[in-house]
Amino acid sequence: MSTQTLLAVPVASSTPPLAEQVRAARAAGAELVELRVDCLEDVAAVEALLARPRELPMIVTVRPAEEGGAWTGGEGDRIALLERLGLLNPGFIDLEYATWCRSANIRQKIGLVCALDRGSSPADCPAASQQRERNQLILSYHDFSGVPANLARVFDQLLDTPAGIIKVAVTADDSLDACRVLVELAARRTTRKIIALAMGAAGVATRVLARKFGAFLTFAALSPGTESAPGQLTVSELRQVYGWEAITADCQVYGVVGWPVAQSRSPHVHNAAMRADGIAGVYVPWAVRPGYAAFAAFMDYVVAHPELDVAGLSVTVPHKENARRWVEERGGHLTDRARYCGAVNTLTRRGARWWGDNTDGVGAVAALEQSERIRVCGWRGLRVAVLGAGGAARAVVAALRERDCAVTVFNRTPERARRLAAELGCDWRPWDARGVWEGEVVINCTTVGMSPAVEESPLPDAALRPGMIVLDTVYSPPATRLLREARARGCETISGEAMFLRQAAAQYELWHGRAPAMDVMRRALACV
Repeated sequence: MSTQTLLAVPVASSTPPLAEQVRAARAAGAELVELRVDCLEDVAAVEALLARPRELPMIVTVRPAEEGGAWTGGEGDRIALLERLGLLNPGFIDLEYATWCRSANIRQKIGLVCALDRGSSPADCPAASQQRERNQLILSYHDFSGVPANLARVFDQLLDTPAGIIKVAVTADDSLDACRVLVELAARRTTRKIIALAMGAAGVATRVLARKFGAFLTFAALSPGTESAPGQLTVSELRQVYGWEAITADCQVYGVVGWPVAQSRSPHVHNAAMRADGIAGVYVPWAVRPGYAAFAAFMDYVVAHPELDVAGLSVTVPHKENARRWVEERGGHLTDRARYCGAVNTLTRRGARWWGDNTDGVGAVAALEQSERIRVCGWRGLRVAVLGAGGAARAVVAALRERDCAVTVFNRTPERARRLAAELGCDWRPWDARGVWEGEVVINCTTVGMSPAVEESPLPDAALRPGMIVLDTVYSPPATRLLREARARGCETISGEAMFLRQAAAQYELWHGRAPAMDVMRRALACV
């Protein structure tokens, strides 16, 4: 049963007035409202709202505390409240699967106010309820501790009930769990109306891709701070960042793999550029835990399940070297520049094979070429300090060495700096020596200064001298502490946004075979 996925806004506060929130949800683009009655202090206001002509259909939910809700009263009172509100025909009643299984008496009472379609017995669907319009029943399963090993069995048990709609909400440890949820949804989307999502930051992709895979609905908050579950996006984010209305079953999936990825602005720029080009694609965050094992498990699952339709991935901290290793071990193709720098920030599916490339160096060089000094004097012999020895640093060093720059690497772990220097033919020094280094350019390739630790800097301000060129690859926030201090000391500063946009544009061209509209990407980044 294929349906157009609805956009549902949860209402979990009585302030502002409920009717005002419903009107705001409709104006924002919502097609359904969930009334979280367990969180609403004024039940009389709920009844008054349901008694009026309705602007939107509504889901009534009274979730008990043991199921992650706020209801702490008696179970008999809760079921009686669901019955009473159900008689006002909101449209949908949400009941927990565990509650449904608890007793025939509960099933009979819910049957008085809900349509029970398949497999209904006389006790489940009383004759009196056939005389009027009834609500649709949503039977829901929640796991706030993780994802059950028998996830497929959970779906099948819910599908074996007479509920018209089933809901599975689990908690993703990383985005491999999100993929598992999507695969189960994809396998069953034609059989019943299904809501399937993974909660938490690692499950965001399930909320966005619900429309691609034909879920009955996805939940989105009306505004920041009004979320009813962790990882819930806002209506504005779904529509403006991810292009909700343009997502179809034919969309190819792209995304950024890292840990963390919540701060990434890649979804903003790539989705905006694809919409401007009319490309059927959607770009989502994939939060994959640190370590090669976690990265390989995620990628292997993506490869094993082509129905996920993943066509290209950006790779960020801490997985750039893991991505290079995975491509090599799985028989993929490494480009010369990825092989040379030893890190991959771009994965592209070509047929059954994955290609690994690196656009960080391209981005860094393009950003540095904003400096008139470099444009006039050239690169040869330029003394550059690179802070960090991870995947981004390796790509930057490789690009600079190709231009005959004299590069010195500083890193907290000496062995990593020593290995990078030996492989790419540059110098290295201990991290503590970075404050006395003398040269023309400093490039920060660490995560120091990245949101939320925005008041940190990777370099003592005393090491900054007038006339230096300072590039910070951190782009969130755009004006890092390092750049602020460098500017105050008379240095020429280049924001990480310049490098970010150039490397993103190079990725886009690898995936789509055309250059993106840079003005579109630039505006999308500026709006964040």
